[in-house]
Amino acid sequence: MKKSTQLSFDDLLRDVIDKGLCNKCGVCVSFCTANQIGAIEMCGCEENVPQYVDPDKCFRCGICYLICPQTHELNEEVKDKFGWSPPMGIFQDIFSAQATDGEIREVATDGGVVTALLSYMLENKIVDGAIVAKRTGLFTREPEIVTTRDGLIQAAGSQFSELPHLEEMGKKYSTYVSVIPVVRMFGPKLSTKLAVVGTPCQIKAIRKMQVLNILPSDVVFFTIGLFCMQCFTFDNFLEKTFIKRDQINPEDILKINVKEDFRLIMKSGRTIHIPFEEIEDIAKPACLVCQEFANDFADISVGGIGSPDGYTTTMIRTTLGKRIFTDAVRRGYIKPVIASKVDKAKMLSLIKTFVERKWERSEKYKMDNLCAECERLNRHLNWVVSFVSHELNSTLGTIIMNISALADDEIADRLDKDKYKKMMLGALNSLKLMQDMILNYLMSSKIKKGILGFAPTRVSLRAEVIRQIIKRLEPMFKMKGMSLVFDKCDEIKMTCDKSLIRITINNLINNAIKYGTANTSIHASLKNWDNGFEFSITNEGIGIPEDKLEAVFGEFARFDKLGIGGTGLGLHLVEIIAALHNGSIKAEAGYILEDKFITYDMLRKNPDFYDINVEDKKLRKFATFILRIPGSIPAESGLEAKNKN
Repeated sequence: MKKSTQLSFDDLLRDVIDKGLCNKCGVCVSFCTANQIGAIEMCGCEENVPQYVDPDKCFRCGICYLICPQTHELNEEVKDKFGWSPPMGIFQDIFSAQATDGEIREVATDGGVVTALLSYMLENKIVDGAIVAKRTGLFTREPEIVTTRDGLIQAAGSQFSELPHLEEMGKKYSTYVSVIPVVRMFGPKLSTKLAVVGTPCQIKAIRKMQVLNILPSDVVFFTIGLFCMQCFTFDNFLEKTFIKRDQINPEDILKINVKEDFRLIMKSGRTIHIPFEEIEDIAKPACLVCQEFANDFADISVGGIGSPDGYTTTMIRTTLGKRIFTDAVRRGYIKPVIASKVDKAKMLSLIKTFVERKWERSEKYKMDNLCAECERLNRHLNWVVSFVSHELNSTLGTIIMNISALADDEIADRLDKDKYKKMMLGALNSLKLMQDMILNYLMSSKIKKGILGFAPTRVSLRAEVIRQIIKRLEPMFKMKGMSLVFDKCDEIKMTCDKSLIRITINNLINNAIKYGTANTSIHASLKNWDNGFEFSITNEGIGIPEDKLEAVFGEFARFDKLGIGGTGLGLHLVEIIAALHNGSIKAEAGYILEDKFITYDMLRKNPDFYDINVEDKKLRKFATFILRIPGSIPAESGLEAKNKN
């Protein structure tokens, strides 16, 4: 297990959320909220994944990463705690059972065992509440804590679908209901005890929290785990082949169940059986990498598989689970079917088959994605090699042509002083471009390998950084007839990595020269900011498309159509180096109207105030980059800290 101080929500973004593997269980947000940290929350957008709301509040404790069910951290600790053994964890017994209450059986998907167990625990004061997925519409649900039998009746029945009415079919919806964030709504109270009904990922996340003994898992007293092959998103449900083949009208669906296959129970009483293979493409990506079917770490695991219709397959896993189930049977809430050893063996064999199917599917999904990633990386490598070869060949060609001409006495004798100087500047300029290109590739390689050094020292920015860069780039300014004008240049002394900051500002000025219009002025400023500095630079030129203001910092990002040379790494490195100093970089762009700079944002907020025809090809454009580095920087970069792991 990695030490938590070496992880943060940034790692969770990279390894889980950005890869589309987030279960949306909300466990990371629950911890952050219950402990009043407030750095992250569910975004509330269409995808509804966790996001930063205030990165400055993040303690970088790494707990959000550790307790995520999609990471491997704490897996062994959870297995040790529960004495897990393959292929589906420990269990003490298995039954087919049903609720004795006819009202519960009427609304239940299978035998109503889950509702009956919760009803027993609530009515006998064993728990104070139960977290369930409450029915909010015909086929829609949301998580809620219920404290009464009536509340349980309203929430009864496994809901593997959230199909809306037909007129809402165009909306995006999912079978998955996130129950964990609701835990914090009940407390915290030291005496509170809650029962939770959840999928394998949700129960596993709770167990990870309990291993670390952190809020809000302290109030979870009992867990009921659902068998889970996969959850589904139904945004293109009507386009599935079986809809037309089986003549299914979504308005006629009474409920949906998952047993040995995917089942639609129609209002007419007809049951339509659909193989999992036909609906796998609407499964959540996170489910396709999940290897757990039988909810191995719950107190009791339940599902319809292996039992006749109207009954629930119930696996008793823990001593607590056995005590609660036995008492519920004794008090008449649940009636188990007396099954022979042969029948129980058949049930276990069927469950094991699904456990193996899910594991094999996960391995296949990972392998397919690994192959796809290898293919993508191979294409990318070929592109990079081709790109670098082209850039180096083009730059070397200019250098060789100019130097060869200058070395030829006959040609050199015919050149006037200005032409001779221009060719020398051209060669020198190309050499500096090549040097920057190689430096950027080396920097990128070090970052990927995790070996980028970070050596903060006391630096005078104007004398030791700005002046040296201007002198170095002087041939480039002369070649394009450009000038660099500093509207403000404070004398700033601060602690930073001088070599990295020099690369950052060099890349920003270099970028302004390359994409700026010849014979214009580049305006820059260096001023105090947060005990550190703010460096901004503005050039008139091809500008930046409004939808590329963030993407321009991507690796190998290139948006110009003018054939301007470069690696597409310069701004990407600026962003990385700024982050290593706890700083930031942002881009602004827009149009120049009568020497006034109108940003896209200004134009969007007051479209009638500015007389600008954005379709005018002659309209002047500008781009501005603002780099901010605070005075308080880490003693070592986050990159270096990870390297020591």
